[in-house]
Amino acid sequence: MPRSDRMATLAGLVGAAGNALGVAFLADVPGAYRLGALDAWAAGTVAHPGATVASSVAFTVGLVALAGWAIGLGRRVRTPAARAGAAAMAVGALFNAAGTMAPAVLALHVAPGAPPEAWLPVARALLGLTLTLDALFNLLFGAGLVALGASLARAGRRPRLGLLGVAAGLATLPVSLQFAFDAASRLLAVAGPLWLLFVVASSVGLWRRRPVERPWTA
Repeated sequence: MPRSDRMATLAGLVGAAGNALGVAFLADVPGAYRLGALDAWAAGTVAHPGATVASSVAFTVGLVALAGWAIGLGRRVRTPAARAGAAAMAVGALFNAAGTMAPAVLALHVAPGAPPEAWLPVARALLGLTLTLDALFNLLFGAGLVALGASLARAGRRPRLGLLGVAAGLATLPVSLQFAFDAASRLLAVAGPLWLLFVVASSVGLWRRRPVERPWTA
């Protein structure tokens, strides 16, 4: 098995785990990643700095790992659409990885020792940036999932994995409107589990596959 397949598999599993942990750490932080609750998110971030920092680190590590997984999967499938989709997902993940550290900046460097009226405008800016970059991630990641999933479905050997990718991508694309419409964030309850399942399933497939001369058919 090529080294790149092992690395892509590990990157995918780390990416899925990091994003799941990032969500779990925010269980007690109200309004997280919700446009209509930026002030509540800011207050919760300041009230729970440990959970906020842990979430930021988990998201950032997970997103960087997702970029590596996407590139590895795109190389393995080796179709133009799959490579373009993988590149879109990787770019979106890396942009989002930068944004997920902003809540930690608020918790550690902006709010401590200052009254809320002093840090709230900065908090809105930082969290608004985080939300916007997350929206960009959902746009690029969703489009990439559709392209990769369609390539896998057309390959014919494991069409269910490809259809899962397409479904996950189509569910993720509307979440990209979260920067302007609060309701879009609620769709993540469906989209998130779908794309996490696709990442894990495709990672397992990468681990099991042997080198082939033709494009990977998943």
